[in-house]
Amino acid sequence: MVYGLNTDTVNPDRLFNLLCLYGNVVRIKFLMSKEGSAMVQMGDSASVGRVINNLSNVQAFGKRLQFAVSKQAYLQEVHKPRSLPDGTPSFKDYSGSRNNRYMNPEAASKNRILPPCKTLHYFNAPPKMNEADIRDLFARCGGHPPDEVVIFPSKSFTGEKSSSGLVQWNNKTDAIEALMFVNHAEVENPADIYSDGKYPFIFKLCFSMNPISDERHGKE
Repeated sequence: MVYGLNTDTVNPDRLFNLLCLYGNVVRIKFLMSKEGSAMVQMGDSASVGRVINNLSNVQAFGKRLQFAVSKQAYLQEVHKPRSLPDGTPSFKDYSGSRNNRYMNPEAASKNRILPPCKTLHYFNAPPKMNEADIRDLFARCGGHPPDEVVIFPSKSFTGEKSSSGLVQWNNKTDAIEALMFVNHAEVENPADIYSDGKYPFIFKLCFSMNPISDERHGKE
């Protein structure tokens, strides 16, 4: 169970963007009878524990989020979900989503389980995406543009197929809200020697243990 959601802003996709950092999300259902509440079915009990341990009491969109284990073992399919204030459906199934990050042991091992912080690591961005492009993406998706940006240099002489780096805000709440808005945003894929540009990049975010101040001073 999730409590304290600002349903004027948060919808299943934005909640998924936050929860997927801690485990596979199966289904999300916003409760129309209990405003500001939702039920979430995670892939396993360990994922539920990680969500509760890392996200309880964080603030987002003027509310304090609370998480608790539900008595209901799983969520049933809702064939005709009601609409939320932003017009999106109140129920969504993510069991087949490619944006889940724990689909197999190899994929799961790449995730760093961290509590929310003011620094985000971004990856799977277009290789020529610059600082202005990054700030524009956050603003266009509704998030707070980052206060600082660091783009990691290419490790290949022939260029990379994607780019990554760090983005940072002056406070943790702005970073959380930006992640909920921008995680998994589609970014145009310009055609080049590596790609025909047919499919967009899926811009991905997670919390980082390394503040930008440390990166600029060469700390690990």
